[in-house]
Amino acid sequence: MARAAALSLLAALAGVSAGTPARADLSDDAARVARMWSLSGARVARLPPIFLEHGRARVVAVDPPAGPARAAGAAADECLTAAFLAPRTAEFTLSPEGPSGGVPALEGLLQQLRGAEPEDDRRVPSVAGVAAITRCGAEREGLRRVAIEVLSTRSAFDVVVAASSGPLERVEAILPERASGPVAPRGDPGRPSEPGPLDARVARAARRALAEGAPRVAPTDMRASSIGTGQFSVKLPEGCHRLDLMAEVPSATLRRATDLDAEAREGTTGRLLDRDRSDAPDARLDFCLGEQGVVEVPFLGAAGPVKVVLSDAQWPMSAFVPGHFGARARGNLAAALRRRHAPAPRAQAIAEAIGAQGDTLVPVQVEPGRCYFAAAALARGELRALRISVELGDRAGRDDAGENGESAGVAFCSEIEESAALRVSARGGSPVWVVAVWPMD
Repeated sequence: MARAAALSLLAALAGVSAGTPARADLSDDAARVARMWSLSGARVARLPPIFLEHGRARVVAVDPPAGPARAAGAAADECLTAAFLAPRTAEFTLSPEGPSGGVPALEGLLQQLRGAEPEDDRRVPSVAGVAAITRCGAEREGLRRVAIEVLSTRSAFDVVVAASSGPLERVEAILPERASGPVAPRGDPGRPSEPGPLDARVARAARRALAEGAPRVAPTDMRASSIGTGQFSVKLPEGCHRLDLMAEVPSATLRRATDLDAEAREGTTGRLLDRDRSDAPDARLDFCLGEQGVVEVPFLGAAGPVKVVLSDAQWPMSAFVPGHFGARARGNLAAALRRRHAPAPRAQAIAEAIGAQGDTLVPVQVEPGRCYFAAAALARGELRALRISVELGDRAGRDDAGENGESAGVAFCSEIEESAALRVSARGGSPVWVVAVWPMD
């Protein structure tokens, strides 16, 4: 009996020992990358592991690993590489934030993008759970702090940092199991889908808006021209609006496909409020107005001279969205709240600021254990890019206005901190922006 039990234990131990090499985990992958880079002559260091939830970003300090002193000329030309490794199913992005942790200056951003326009996204996406950034020479300073943001649910990360005389072997070459395969060719999507009866679509849009808390939905209609174009001119109250444009589908067998494209513009200034150029049969426009005004809504893409309905879902604006910066700023602040699905403010803003072109730091006093929402909005001028970011200790969050957007907002919570650092970056034609920070229940 004892001999049989001993043999069973030895067999189990042998099975565990034999199975261990086949289970390559995240730490093993990071160790393999560090070992291969070290063999090539690089100075390599592994940072402490990181764990992040979806929607939370963190700024990681990337310092060159310590090692033997190098000649001044050789050190100046060194390359610095930071590789972030996560499970293969994780999705995340990396963004160099510059030596100060803020949004890089325009000149540094242009260097990072190698001549790209300032509004281009400088984030590096992950592929199969790996993302790496290399900077050489003077550009290494732009890699001293890297912001990592998780797009999937949650993930753990191993970070490998290396200093070398030149670019290192790619992580995908060291870990071939993480290399992505060829991209399949695009297929034929077939004919456009039929949107269905107009009355049913109008009723469905109204039910959706009412379910989202809109107290009022006001439809209006007109007949499109013979080529399927037209323009609505509607007088709208202050507040946030969702305009759904839907066109009737003719009963004829041979007909043009229904694919409405539309845009909304201020009637007095012509300023673009929103635009829909999607391939969907119906068009949807979302925007907020700081005061009552006329909005022009031109459209095209109807299947001939058919009935077109504009359904206006309306949400009132909180009285605590400040109006002393002007109607444009007020509407854009409300749009930031709505875009991020933030609750309507129930108290006055604890901080307000105004700024112009460039990067601006806005310190804010906060209460430990309380949550806040900060919004940046254009008040005057033209925008190419607008970003707001917040840092509390080792936690960070940010938001970009996006294409045609004039506002951005970010929610954050203080744990033990009594102050937060807001940073606003604006690029464009003489932009003037405002910031408001509200406490959230």
